[in-house]
Amino acid sequence: MKTFFYPESMVVVGVSLTKINLGKIILLNNIQQGYTGKLYGVSTQEGQIEGVPVYKDILDLPQTPDVAIIITPAKTVPEQLEKCGKKGIRHVVIESGGFSEYSQSEQSLEQQVLAIANRYGIKIIGPNCIGTINFEEKMFMPFAFFRKDLVAGEVSMISQSGGVGNTYLHALPENHIFINKFVSIGNKLMLDEVDFLNYFVNEDDNTRIIICYLEGFNRGREFFDIARASEKPIIVHKSNRSPMSAKIAQSHTTALSASDAVVDAAFAQAGIIRAEDEEEVVLAVKAMQLPPMKGKNVAVLSRSGGHAVISADACAKYNFNLITFPESYINTIRSLYKTRVISHQNPLDLGEIFDYTIFGKIVEETIKLDEVDGILFNHLYQSEYEAGMSRTFLDTVEHLVREYDKPVMVAMISDAKEMLDINMNHPMPIFNTPYSAAHALAISADYYQKKAMRDNRGIVDENTMNAIQTHMSCFDSILKENRNPLLHESIQFCQSIGVPIVTGTLIQSAEEIDKTQFHFPVAAKIVSPDAIHKTEVEGVKLNVNDSKQLKEVFEDMRKSLYDYNPNAAFSGVYVHTMAPEGTEFFVGAKKDPVFGPIVLVGLGGIYVELFKDVAIRLAPVTRAEALEMIHQLKAARLFEGFRGKEPLDANALSNIIVKLSHAIASIDDISDIECNPVMVYPQGCTAVDARIFLQKQKVVSPMSL
Repeated sequence: MKTFFYPESMVVVGVSLTKINLGKIILLNNIQQGYTGKLYGVSTQEGQIEGVPVYKDILDLPQTPDVAIIITPAKTVPEQLEKCGKKGIRHVVIESGGFSEYSQSEQSLEQQVLAIANRYGIKIIGPNCIGTINFEEKMFMPFAFFRKDLVAGEVSMISQSGGVGNTYLHALPENHIFINKFVSIGNKLMLDEVDFLNYFVNEDDNTRIIICYLEGFNRGREFFDIARASEKPIIVHKSNRSPMSAKIAQSHTTALSASDAVVDAAFAQAGIIRAEDEEEVVLAVKAMQLPPMKGKNVAVLSRSGGHAVISADACAKYNFNLITFPESYINTIRSLYKTRVISHQNPLDLGEIFDYTIFGKIVEETIKLDEVDGILFNHLYQSEYEAGMSRTFLDTVEHLVREYDKPVMVAMISDAKEMLDINMNHPMPIFNTPYSAAHALAISADYYQKKAMRDNRGIVDENTMNAIQTHMSCFDSILKENRNPLLHESIQFCQSIGVPIVTGTLIQSAEEIDKTQFHFPVAAKIVSPDAIHKTEVEGVKLNVNDSKQLKEVFEDMRKSLYDYNPNAAFSGVYVHTMAPEGTEFFVGAKKDPVFGPIVLVGLGGIYVELFKDVAIRLAPVTRAEALEMIHQLKAARLFEGFRGKEPLDANALSNIIVKLSHAIASIDDISDIECNPVMVYPQGCTAVDARIFLQKQKVVSPMSL
């Protein structure tokens, strides 16, 4: 990857000697920016562009460049890539459009390109991209001109869209956020977000914060694994949330849509900050440039009473605590000024103070408090008279932030021209409103909390994973019969891996009922490969009290199944003793097409899809992560005791979550496994139903997200 950012020589294939075209812009950009490497051009005729030699053919170049940038019509790209291979060029950026993002019929063209690249061992970025930028080296591959005054910073960016990436490249410096490196990955024919995330996280010491704009993932699980191990903050602006946007994204960059619920879960689990738009990305970067918000306790200091009220609302929105200032603190700050108008509460109204030296002292006395995790300071001022003093005040705050290692979010509230100037030119991260400052505090607090959870998640028990794999042998005959496990077989597997679940008997004829001893009342459930949802065929009967009633239920279920589907296969009725009444939850696990094995928990029974109170994690999970999932639910209060009822047993439910997460992660043949409902009690829990679907025999996924 490094060669794409530190090439000592480049050739642009597709320049014009007679007019401005995209290829020529790339050459001119590098000349004007001061790129010190060797440049070449390839055109239909020989010549020069401001001293850069231009040749008619790649094979005519006097040396082998480190990188070739191809920006010619799509149909000509395979020929040009072939010449790159013969010339010994092993790093190529294809900026040409007109591939699979244009039409699915152009996939064959991409496959030609891929075959040539593989034959020569060429690494490719694109097609349909704008390449890379290294601001340190003044190396620019995009076909757009850039300001010459841009400096290298500590933020690097991966963008699936060249247009969105270009927007960020121009917008971030307006907020004193400077890019170190940038890459546009386009259609991701070969290299994708995983390759460059790994480079920025593990190989590039000049990158401290990473921004991504992504519409889809090629290798979601690998992206997750790299992010979870990263000590560098990763901020992802992930679009393509809806079916409508998925259709647009498919035609734009061939992006595959992942379930947004799974994306959110993966990001939270890995400690990735998800941003909704450019504005939130800017807030997140600024938050990451300041020390972390390690708790929920905020002190609000405000030069305006109205903005103090707004700040209190903002803090309430983000669930911050406005601490009560200790008496010792009040006495200290009272000694700093003469006015008696100010009320000594949080928010602290500083509206009657005009001595700028006092502001810094009050910030220092506040940031020193052990009770304070972060400060929100509203600085309302007139730029005509207070611009210089305001900048000096920011310098003081910046020093205090470094000294005490706590965040101070300063909302600088002035006229538009002043705000633009101070945002662009002052190194201290600042904000335009109390809400944006509070939002940044919330981003920081959430990131710190998720990172702490990530780092303290515990270790997956590999012995348990290996032991679970041995139980797959019970599916050998099922695989040979090319079907999914039936109810009793699914229950048997769950028992074998340690899930507490009801045990019963499969009855295949009414005559067997008289020969079998039951402990009434019992539950009866139809067993059929053609009854995915048993309730749809009246296939569940609870509290059956005797053998006579059980025979009637048996015949009714068989008849109901054939009424539903005359060609259905009836395998019998599974009968088990009624489990005690409890609170119904469900636990499930499945193979996500983008992120791989995932596990889910939520309110159960027939209302799973109605309430959609679900927590998701990538599998396998540890006990700590399973408990975190339970406490994420809206129903979490049931595990603390609700309206006089005993708290439910979270540890028991977490055990099932862990077991199913291990099963889905360790057994390739299982595509879906679900226990629904799971009866949860104040002590223990019991699953009363189970379904398993195998990869090759999968009929329909029982869990939609």
